[in-house]
Amino acid sequence: MQVIRFIRDANGARIAYATVGEGRLILCPAWWVSHVERDWEHPGFRRFFGRLAEGFRVVRYDRPGTGLSDRDVPPRTQADEVQLLATLADELGDSQFSLFAVSCAGPVALTYAAAHQERVRRLCFYGSYARGADIATPDLRDAITDLVSAHWGLGSVALTALFLPGASIQDSENFSRNQQDWANAPQAAQLLRLSCEMNVAADVLSRVQAEALVIHRRKDRAIPLEAGQKLAAELPRARLITLDGDIHLPWIDGDAIADAVHSFLAGDEVRAAASAPLSGCRLDEANREIVLDGQRRPTTRLEYAVILTLIQASGRVITRDEMLAEIWNTPFAGSNKVDAVVGSLRKKLGPFAASIETVTGHGYRFRGWKKAINDVH
Repeated sequence: MQVIRFIRDANGARIAYATVGEGRLILCPAWWVSHVERDWEHPGFRRFFGRLAEGFRVVRYDRPGTGLSDRDVPPRTQADEVQLLATLADELGDSQFSLFAVSCAGPVALTYAAAHQERVRRLCFYGSYARGADIATPDLRDAITDLVSAHWGLGSVALTALFLPGASIQDSENFSRNQQDWANAPQAAQLLRLSCEMNVAADVLSRVQAEALVIHRRKDRAIPLEAGQKLAAELPRARLITLDGDIHLPWIDGDAIADAVHSFLAGDEVRAAASAPLSGCRLDEANREIVLDGQRRPTTRLEYAVILTLIQASGRVITRDEMLAEIWNTPFAGSNKVDAVVGSLRKKLGPFAASIETVTGHGYRFRGWKKAINDVH
């Protein structure tokens, strides 16, 4: 069961917020458009946030202009969004809490955390970013916001295709209709534009000292993976988890995501990582480095692209021609460019060079991190 209450923001607008669970506070800055009452009716949404509320008190809220909050409000700014988060945090009264920021809530959470380091215990981001410029060019931003303003029905359908690719006709229609019910066209267009314009400067990011976890689906169409990678790379104490999939909403097929968020905010994942040995090999996607027995080895652009392509293939053989077309953007067959880069990668992998397997007459494949037998202790 969730409880809905209301507060007033700095401009006097009535803000709806919902609380579920008991324990330490997880505060979720508002995203895109929401409705704290109607969202809870969605089984996947309720399952996701119900999982987070096991041992925690989870609070979500509707931005002014959306959901159960007052609808007739002036245009919002990033400063307004941060102030609203601060107002609700003060109202709730917890001296320290964690933030779980989904999508466009990221810049708001980051700005608040930099200014209130003593209050933010941990930060978790899903499908998020630090700078609007990383998610849409000005031309694309203008095209989408103009469509939403001119025809909210068509605009909502276009956004649904980004957020829920591959969804059933019924699920797509429901989500599209909900967006239109929860914000009018002018408010939706203004909030969409704000999402694309929000920005957290590098010096602000460097002041965020809370432990952070960044979770991103690899083929997210709304917020590209590169935006999440940049966010993780620039935060001083961040880790990145990259998951398969292209759906932007975390509560769709979200059991693994909910478990990861809950474990991290409970401290379990941090303790496990701290006690793990530093031996082994992995690819740090956020920093584009090979981490070998705790030592970091930077990769070139081509080396990173080749190893990432092989890992993502999940054991499938990737031909040289495929790599040339995808990475070098050339159809020229028979080139030794791929072999040269693989050779360079194997040198950096050292005892784990066998992780890249040559399939004679075909190409290469990645079969997991393999250490040469005479190097196994």
